[in-house]
Amino acid sequence: MRFIVSLFVLLMLSGCALTQTGSNSWIKFNDQTPPPQVLADALEKQGYITNVLNERQIEVLYGNGRYIMEPRVQLGGLSRVVVSQVYPIKSEYRNNPEIFVTLSHLNSRLNCAKYIVQPGNKAAEVQSSITFIDDRLSMREVELFMGWMQKRIRQASSLVPNDTLRMFEF
Repeated sequence: MRFIVSLFVLLMLSGCALTQTGSNSWIKFNDQTPPPQVLADALEKQGYITNVLNERQIEVLYGNGRYIMEPRVQLGGLSRVVVSQVYPIKSEYRNNPEIFVTLSHLNSRLNCAKYIVQPGNKAAEVQSSITFIDDRLSMREVELFMGWMQKRIRQASSLVPNDTLRMFEF
């Protein structure tokens, strides 16, 4: 009897391991549907919460953060999805030179993303991108990239002095 129960449990575990989660699906861009809508639909099918911000960008909730994704698709060529996370700067610190020094320092030390101040000094932005060809992007690549970017942002924040971190709204 224990053999049958063990065999049943093994079969159940094997079945779970073979079940496709959808991570191997592809996001296929075309010229009929705007790229942000294609990306939002594909992410929503995987359970992500998205919001179309405008004709070029969508917002995606991932982990504990909100990311802005902007697909820049060149059908038949090299394409990318620019991924950003924005950190509002508290109004009393918007012209503080320490923010600019810190972002410059991060840009010179790290090559995983670009750290910039948005116009009007209202927010700092971390920006990176996923590059792909053939008008299609693997959902697995998107998921791996988002995890990688979130981890890199946490690592980068460890390089920012606490006094500077206090200048941002989290």
